[in-house]
Amino acid sequence: MELYWHPYRYYPYERELALREISTLLSPEGVFDTGHGLRLEGSFDTKVTDRLVYFAAASFGEDFAPTIQAKLERVNGNGPNRQSTRYSAHGLHEYKGKFNPQIARAILNILRVPIGARVLDPFCGSGTSLLECSHIGMHAVGTDINPLAVFLANAKLSALRLRALHLREEIEATIEHYQCSSLATKLASDERTNYLQGWFEAKMLARIEALRFAIYESDSECTPLLLSIASNLLRDYSLQDPRDLRIRRRKTPPPERPLIEAFRQAANLFVSRLEDAQTVFAKPPVAGKALLLDSRSIKLGRGGVGTSKFDCALTSPPYATALPYIDTQRLSLVWLRLVPPSEILGLEARLVGSREVRGKSKKELLSALVENRCALPERQADYCRMLQTAIAPKDGFRRQAVPLLLYRYFAAMAEAFKSVRDCVKEKAPFALIVGSNHTVLGGRRFEIDTPQHLAEIASSCGWTHEETVPLQTYQRWGYHMSNAVNSEALVIVRAE
Repeated sequence: MELYWHPYRYYPYERELALREISTLLSPEGVFDTGHGLRLEGSFDTKVTDRLVYFAAASFGEDFAPTIQAKLERVNGNGPNRQSTRYSAHGLHEYKGKFNPQIARAILNILRVPIGARVLDPFCGSGTSLLECSHIGMHAVGTDINPLAVFLANAKLSALRLRALHLREEIEATIEHYQCSSLATKLASDERTNYLQGWFEAKMLARIEALRFAIYESDSECTPLLLSIASNLLRDYSLQDPRDLRIRRRKTPPPERPLIEAFRQAANLFVSRLEDAQTVFAKPPVAGKALLLDSRSIKLGRGGVGTSKFDCALTSPPYATALPYIDTQRLSLVWLRLVPPSEILGLEARLVGSREVRGKSKKELLSALVENRCALPERQADYCRMLQTAIAPKDGFRRQAVPLLLYRYFAAMAEAFKSVRDCVKEKAPFALIVGSNHTVLGGRRFEIDTPQHLAEIASSCGWTHEETVPLQTYQRWGYHMSNAVNSEALVIVRAE
């Protein structure tokens, strides 16, 4: 059998993951480089090649068959020379912090997770791994503390089962309702409206509210999907700088293009991608779901993640001093009525990896760190104490808080490891895509090797560390380039 590479450029780790895929799925007796792919020796189940992520096609004598992944990327991509990551429903919303769907699919292959398995993602974000599981016939459940993430993940999963023709009809009906509405409708005088008035010009706020009302006139099955598409436009049409992760005023004017035209184009583009992807799959997708639960307290049973234990866990958790997910998405959270404005800061502070620490909690955290009240492994507790002693008076309040935030992050991840351990079967694998970062204290630079720290914490919480695979990160550009993750790794642990 011969396998062919995709025509686009690969990162070195993608080639390594490709080799691991064929090793676990195909177990070849020999592997030979042909320049444009690999030639495998041995006997193979040709159906298994459909699961391969990093190969475009396979040939068996005179038979030549593209992989499902190649079909998905070609119908939904930007040409053959660029890897597509927004195929199927992945492009619904530009949720910050998403990880590459190809990696999620490849990990499932490498871990030998069988079709029909139950998969848990305790930090599911907007549902990348859940969608990939659904594509290939696995039953996935995700949890997240961010209501917008859960909303988007479920909208994506439900989109897989919607007919494209019906969606197009609902898009046009929504636009018709919008155009027939009165933009002069008096807005409610409440906390939500008062907040939005601070971030949208009066005429624009009237338009986005009219669009929301028009969407609610659509079929209830389509409503979450259409709301997700509309919410993805809010930052561009607000007074917020759309390039900034924090809430800061923009210095450039909003787009001149009418909001409803941008909505129509975005909605129809999404439906086209979805329709193309649906033609690739021979079977309907398996249903998945995202739940609004804290990863530190997920449980089996009613009100939890189900009654059956999971075969595998897979996630891309936040890292210490993570992206300000709530700050970045507060316009959507408020507009969709997912969180009242007065609860935004409290929600931000509860996120694993949050940068927020205020008042008494700072003193309490310092005492917890010094005494290691959370019973972290000594190496992680000592590392946080070492950072604390490195602080100099000239360090700003953000830097001074790093040791406390890191200790709180490690403690939260320990709770998550214990929680997930109780929900998976014996010997079940748990794969995490983890980013590292750094801090500067007292003029000295300290590298925070988060993958190594988490591997050691997991080992103290009922897991055995199997391996850590370095991954090259994509180049980040823009305002926050200097604070971006500078390396990532795939950490694999297994339930003891």
